[in-house]
Amino acid sequence: MKWLIWTILGGLAFLSCQAWEWTHLYHEGAWWGRNPFLAANGTVASTNFTNFFFTITGFHGFHVFSGVIINVIMLIMAYKGVFERKGHYLMIEKAGLYWHFVDLVWVFVFLCFYLI
Repeated sequence: MKWLIWTILGGLAFLSCQAWEWTHLYHEGAWWGRNPFLAANGTVASTNFTNFFFTITGFHGFHVFSGVIINVIMLIMAYKGVFERKGHYLMIEKAGLYWHFVDLVWVFVFLCFYLI
């Protein structure tokens, strides 16, 4: 249960950072259909980047939020002894697979939007 709590806190920290980033970008004028930043050659930039950025990071953030909710449910069930009565932790293993898949997707999102 200790590691579930740490995982939930990590997910909430990630979502907090994403909310801070989105708020900062919104106040800079960036949003779907708006890109206030100049292109490398100094011309007006296309809105393609902001559209992709907010859509993909938002979709990922939604899945992280869903994973946090799932982990909270698993924590409550573990605390109540549901899994011990069932004799297995298969549900937690499935939730872990979901969480790690969302984590793996973030590697590619980070690579494409923040490093390249």
